[in-house]
Amino acid sequence: MEPVIELRSITKSYGNFKVLDNVTLAIEKGIIFGLLGPNGAGKSTLIKILSCQSRPSSGHAFISGLDVVSDKKDILSIIGVVPQENSFYDELTVSENLMFFGSLYRIPVIDIKKRSHKILTLLKLDEKSNVRANNLSGGMKTRLNIACALVHKPEVLILDEPSVGLDPVSRKALWETIRVVNREGTTILLTTHYMEEADLLCDRILIMNRGKIVIEGKQDDLKKKVGEKVILITSSPGNYAAIQNNLGSIKNISSCSVNEKGLKITFTDEQPLQAIFEIFYSEGETIKNIESSTPSLEDVFIHASGEEWH
Repeated sequence: MEPVIELRSITKSYGNFKVLDNVTLAIEKGIIFGLLGPNGAGKSTLIKILSCQSRPSSGHAFISGLDVVSDKKDILSIIGVVPQENSFYDELTVSENLMFFGSLYRIPVIDIKKRSHKILTLLKLDEKSNVRANNLSGGMKTRLNIACALVHKPEVLILDEPSVGLDPVSRKALWETIRVVNREGTTILLTTHYMEEADLLCDRILIMNRGKIVIEGKQDDLKKKVGEKVILITSSPGNYAAIQNNLGSIKNISSCSVNEKGLKITFTDEQPLQAIFEIFYSEGETIKNIESSTPSLEDVFIHASGEEWH
């Protein structure tokens, strides 16, 4: 299958500093593709290149076979971009915003009305069609942002951290919106800082760091590559800081962090278990509970890049 998005040795430099360093990637049509990485990884620069806001220093990028540099006008007609900030007009109603954005693509008014009705129904905004945008809730504003990007029937929808600032209920409603849009046949490129969001939504994931691709593939395959085990130990009285210091002397432990439940330890084989337990007991800790789990996407990132997720 021909990729809908293709990057060939894309590099973006500012002076001697490379924001993107020889990035090569192919994204197949019809999937939700997650683009992850810490701040400064190069995600925003990559999005700007794909949305024709910035030119690569070298290499080529294509969307549906069109070059983002030489075919800019045609590219803009087949992509929709949902930035982090609101792109609609607060003083216009929901319907008026869609009519305005549709007119930018010179779509006949009757077609915009038909398309708007379908989009608003799809995104569950039809009952708010005559409401001014500034009177919508945060979650509905995000959906309106998406609606404005869909009015011209784009082949590819680029979502730049769309769930930032949303409460958990609105975030889950947004996830369902993204799934619905994807089921309609739209390929989605999603950047996010939320591991859970990427894990639940995306068909494939790419993790970037310092301008380079660290790892790419299906979530389950990436987790298997880590080849590590994860346990969460809850103990009393819970002096985990002292235990963390002592765990540094044990081989095969990849990472160790404290959360609200206890001490999360990632290791490469079964050998350290007895040594781990002995350290707990030596610190006067009584182990209350032990939970085991498969590696998470955060574990994948730490394993692949050697850095903590921020």
